[in-house]
Amino acid sequence: MKLNRLQHPAFNKIEHINFPKVEQLKLDNNIPLYVIKGGSQPVIKLDLMANAGAIFGDKKLVAPIAAIMLNEGTRERTAHEIAEIFDFYGAYFQPTTEKDMAFIGLFSLTKHLEKTLPLFYDTIENSTLPKKELATLFQRRKQNFLVDMEKTSFVARELFNEQLFGKEHPYGVKTKVDDYENTMRDDVYNFYKSHYNSSNYQLILSGQVTDAHIKLINSNIGQTTSKTPIDLPVIKPQPSYSQDPTVSIKNDAVQSSIRMGCLTINKFHADYPALKILITIFGGYFGSRLMKNIREEKGYTYGIHAMLVSLRNGGCMGIGADVKAEHTKEAVVEIKKEMDKLCQTKVSANELALVQNYMMGEMLQMFDGSFASSDTFKGVLQYGMGFEYFERMKQTILNITPEKIQAMAIKYFNTDKLITVVAGKYD
Repeated sequence: MKLNRLQHPAFNKIEHINFPKVEQLKLDNNIPLYVIKGGSQPVIKLDLMANAGAIFGDKKLVAPIAAIMLNEGTRERTAHEIAEIFDFYGAYFQPTTEKDMAFIGLFSLTKHLEKTLPLFYDTIENSTLPKKELATLFQRRKQNFLVDMEKTSFVARELFNEQLFGKEHPYGVKTKVDDYENTMRDDVYNFYKSHYNSSNYQLILSGQVTDAHIKLINSNIGQTTSKTPIDLPVIKPQPSYSQDPTVSIKNDAVQSSIRMGCLTINKFHADYPALKILITIFGGYFGSRLMKNIREEKGYTYGIHAMLVSLRNGGCMGIGADVKAEHTKEAVVEIKKEMDKLCQTKVSANELALVQNYMMGEMLQMFDGSFASSDTFKGVLQYGMGFEYFERMKQTILNITPEKIQAMAIKYFNTDKLITVVAGKYD
């Protein structure tokens, strides 16, 4: 059969998404275990989610350093020995620290879980944070920080968080060179000992999971003694509102990095799904208003994006772009214009249909396999939610109207409370 390249493939509107089943269990020591079965390959992923994010640290670096140092040595094994064992069994250890939570991941072949799981949990429970490895890590990260400080994008992000959340807020505290000298091993070790314990854990197991794997996890992780759980601190942001941008001058900059945004809401709020659709129209995909204006029509940048960020202590809208230095002011003006347009004029039916299809397709990708589903689940579990959140999001996407989108813009696009930061030139 000859292929007719003039005829485009058939288009099918996405209306149904089958969310995977999540089985909720509890280990002997009451650690919650969530199981998402699936996949065609004999691979398994275990995510340990801990109340050990940046907001829990009394110093800027302690939370991320504690997570990175977990596999740098235990009471019985050196960092080299740990790495060799994981490599031998084709396993992978992945620590990640976010603003609210820390995630420690293990990827393993199912047939080797009996060997890799005890080592994985040993690194979490019995890490010694050896002084030599810690000093090396601090030195390496300090050098990377000094390099990053020459990048306008890094400077703008740090300055924006400080202006948005406040200089003393854990979300907003800027990293300083002195932090690498003033953070002691005892600071990191005390944080590790108080935050890495079974009362602070939740587990997500995904892949080709069997009852034998669940039993193995319970025999390794479910037998440790619980301590007093640590609650997430509630700290109110203190934004620095100003009609004038906060500028960090870099005279030799060819591009200026712009970061703009404001405090909004998080996933707990009923408006969140509708606001996410508005942000997508505004700057959340390649065909967005910001991309069409500032990239395609004006040629000020290769890319500009807007996003809605949910945090446990609040939420925010963020806009980011690296623009030609000579067009920095014009770009800031055009961003505000696009916000005003969405407040003043309803989106067209065609534009709305395009974004609805895009977001439904994006949601399909979020559940493409058990590993993707587990990553998606992590994003709602920390709010005490499950996949019912995405059912609500799906219904909002399918049923939202231009009138509702305009109402969201009027409610949340307040340019008087828009924080603007520029790193580079602002002539």
